[in-house]
Amino acid sequence: MLFRKSVLLLFVPVVLLGTSCTTRYQDMLRERDARIRELNGEVAMLRGQNDDLQRREQMAQAALREASVRPAASNTELADAQRAVGDDATVSYRRGRLSIGVNNSVTFDSGSTALKSSAHKVLGNVAGLLKGQYAGRRFYVEGHTDTDPINKTKDKYRSNRHLSSERADAVAAYLVSQGVPESAIAVVGYGPFDPVGANKAANRRVEIVVGDPVR
Repeated sequence: MLFRKSVLLLFVPVVLLGTSCTTRYQDMLRERDARIRELNGEVAMLRGQNDDLQRREQMAQAALREASVRPAASNTELADAQRAVGDDATVSYRRGRLSIGVNNSVTFDSGSTALKSSAHKVLGNVAGLLKGQYAGRRFYVEGHTDTDPINKTKDKYRSNRHLSSERADAVAAYLVSQGVPESAIAVVGYGPFDPVGANKAANRRVEIVVGDPVR
C-alpha cells in the first residue's frame, strides 16, 4: 500500500510537468504563428513599396527617353512654325516630336472624308513648312476621332479607326498635291485611341508629325 502511494506521488509531478510542457509548447506555437503573420505583413508592405519604386523608376526612365529623343529646338522655332502654319493649326511637341494639329472643324464635315475649302489654306501653309524647314524628313499624317460611334455614315466606315485613317489619307493626298514627296509620308489612323484630353471636339483632329530624316 505504501508502495502504491509512493508511485502515485511520483506520477502526479510527471503529469503536471507534461501538462505544463504542452501548455508552453502551445504558447510557443501561437507566438510563432503571430510572428509569421507579422512578418508576412512586413513582406507585403515592402513588396508594395518596391512595386511603387519600380513604377517611379519606369516613369523616370520614360521621361528620360522622351527628353533624349526630343529635337534640340527653341521656343523661337516653335513660334516660327506656328506663324508659318497660321491660326487654324496648333504647333506643339508630342512624344518628343514636332506636331502640327489641325482640328476636324477646319478640315472635314461630320462623318465626311472630303476636305472642306477652309482646309486648303492651312494645309497649304503646312506643306510649305514641311518642304522648306523640314525637307528630307519623314512625315506622319495621323487621323484621330472622339469615342462617339459612327451613325450617319456607318455603312461606309467600319469603325472610327477606319474613318480616321481615311481622313489622314485625304490630308496626305492634299499635301502631296502641294509638293510634299509622297514617299516621305506615312498615314496612320488612331481612331479614338490617342486622345489629347477629355474634350471630344479637341480629339477630333489630324496631326502632321515631323519624324526622322528619310534614309
